[in-house]
Amino acid sequence: MGIGDKLRSRRLELGLTRNQLAHKVCVTPSAIANYENDISTPKTEILISLINTLGVDANYLYLDYLTNNMIRTIYGHDLSQEEKDSIEKYRHLDENSKQLVRMIIDSEYERIRKEEWGSFPCLIPGIRKANTGFLLQERPITYKIKRKDIPADLAFCFQIQVDEYEPVFKKYDVLALSDQQATNNEMGIFCLNKVCYIRSLRHDDTGCRLRALNVMDPDIEVLPEDNFHCIGKIIGKVNGLFDLDDSSPGSLPEK
Repeated sequence: MGIGDKLRSRRLELGLTRNQLAHKVCVTPSAIANYENDISTPKTEILISLINTLGVDANYLYLDYLTNNMIRTIYGHDLSQEEKDSIEKYRHLDENSKQLVRMIIDSEYERIRKEEWGSFPCLIPGIRKANTGFLLQERPITYKIKRKDIPADLAFCFQIQVDEYEPVFKKYDVLALSDQQATNNEMGIFCLNKVCYIRSLRHDDTGCRLRALNVMDPDIEVLPEDNFHCIGKIIGKVNGLFDLDDSSPGSLPEK
């Protein structure tokens, strides 16, 4: 039985769909299908995550299959003598000892993995209003970003869910926002009389207005009597993952 067959067999044994396994190891369902059909080989970090999620060890996946060429393909180098000695010793342990070793490895891997990611609240639009306005859903979703990719001053995120901001932003882009106030000609999320807009702020001699990011919507004039404030300044876009298992997302800055 090849690696792909073993992955499929263990997934079905645990009652997981490809979508569920993909979510747990942070890849796409099509990637899982490619692994199971031996079209591609998981990268090192994904392989470790698969082993942890499926509750197996590398020996289960690669028994009678893990050649030196395969090791080189997966890890980018041959096993060191220390690694070979550790594997050999592991194979001579009884099942209780193997379980203890796996628990320690899993614990250390999760600790390191958590240190590599930062979590931020991500706003989600709710009911749509005129001129690409919207209401915000009550609870943000936690969005995880690798620390090396976190922009300076990032406070929270927002996911675009319509295509009406092109060409500036595309549908499903995740925007990075700071809790600073947007100034003249800067983009942000603005709340005007309880309706939110993603626009650029324009101050001139004629007053204050919100400029649309597309040619379809008209500019919106902000009057002195309006209830108006900036929720956050847009500082760019980010790539990450939604943490759908997190039931307590971070709070947003007070306004």
